[in-house]
Amino acid sequence: MIYLILALIPLVGGFLLEFLVCQFTRKGSRLWKLLPPVVSAAVVAGIVVYRLNLWKSDNSPATQLIFIPGLPALGFFLGLLLGWLLYRRLWRPRIIDDRGKG
Repeated sequence: MIYLILALIPLVGGFLLEFLVCQFTRKGSRLWKLLPPVVSAAVVAGIVVYRLNLWKSDNSPATQLIFIPGLPALGFFLGLLLGWLLYRRLWRPRIIDDRGKG
């Protein structure tokens, strides 16, 4: 259940965010389509730096970084990728070959 919360919810959120950004900026600048991944990477980097500076325990922070920013970030970035791939599949030009029909 915890893995579901840590991975699936960010996956769906990333998917919806990327698909909607691509959908609403279809005729606009391509810079807007790069905004979700760049901002997401900056937020994840900020969380990692904050958690590393906050660490005061004897245990390794690597295990804690895997579960708190790691797993949700992986799900979110996978969701961004899936949203972009679905958008490309739906809106890319299709080539129709009518030569074989008589």
